[in-house]
Amino acid sequence: MEEIIFTVALYMGIAGFLMFVFSFLSGLRYIKVKAKYRLHKRIGILGFCLVSIHAIVMSYSYFLS
Repeated sequence: MEEIIFTVALYMGIAGFLMFVFSFLSGLRYIKVKAKYRLHKRIGILGFCLVSIHAIVMSYSYFLS
């Protein structure tokens, strides 16, 4: 069970990082998208949440186990 949690957290961290970078670059208009501004913000918030969950799981693994 522990391996599954760490594997999911790893993939969440990668996906969150890519979403966060995409949101950052589209906000700076290096990547031009025709979607509304709200979609850009939602992708950034979701990416930040995924990276935060990844950080919490990995910190727990490092410090408490």
